[in-house]
Amino acid sequence: MTPPLQTSVFARDAGLAFVFFVAFSLMAVLGIRFALYAYLNRSRTGIEAQGALWTYLLAVGLTAALYGVLGVVEAATAVTSPAAAVTTPYRDGVLLAFLLTLALTMREIGTNEALVNAGRTAEEPPAARRSVEVGFGLLVGASLFGSGLLGPVDALTAVEGVAAVAVAGYGLIHGRRHLARSAVRGTLLDSLLRHLLPVVAFGLLVLVVDLALLVGLTVGVVRHIQVVFVIMTATTLMTATIKLRQNVAGL
Repeated sequence: MTPPLQTSVFARDAGLAFVFFVAFSLMAVLGIRFALYAYLNRSRTGIEAQGALWTYLLAVGLTAALYGVLGVVEAATAVTSPAAAVTTPYRDGVLLAFLLTLALTMREIGTNEALVNAGRTAEEPPAARRSVEVGFGLLVGASLFGSGLLGPVDALTAVEGVAAVAVAGYGLIHGRRHLARSAVRGTLLDSLLRHLLPVVAFGLLVLVVDLALLVGLTVGVVRHIQVVFVIMTATTLMTATIKLRQNVAGL
């Protein structure tokens, strides 16, 4: 996919580019670490029923790492070669995929909890689960291809913002619902949920803040706000990574 010919905002503000470079680097490194520990947990637990859960967590780490790498490339090239900066408008689509994998992870945690409690079943039948996955997957695909072909147009910004709210809301509803159940308190599932909820919240804000562009805020102002949320997303992902590492050490 060829990046659209446009000027990166980082090329106009070296200070902003540096802060984003740090934020994106954190996301890339922590995403790789998160994916590594998710893989190690999956390979060492040996619990077949949790296979999908660890696969989703692996995808969480990989999408976070990809988002970070794309951002690092744009920030670095915008400073070193402003005229030939590599723009990555589809980076937002990758972040939307990151939110989707987090949402599916939270739903999967609920499914695992239901399976280990006698007399209970998962809230959603398989057909409904698949429909949700397909619907959200189409939104992610539209974001990736639309941004790659058109760049950051207003209509796409609006679609991505609304899609982010829907995807994150789906995950947060599942997460809060399962945390309210005494059956999961104090378990690994409970700890994962508590660590992942803020990751979803801050990741959502990274995309939602772009909606401010539609009401007149300048790109520079929005990006200065957005970088704070990127850093907070990386920071909360780090605490979740520590939890995964601790679980690996205890196996």
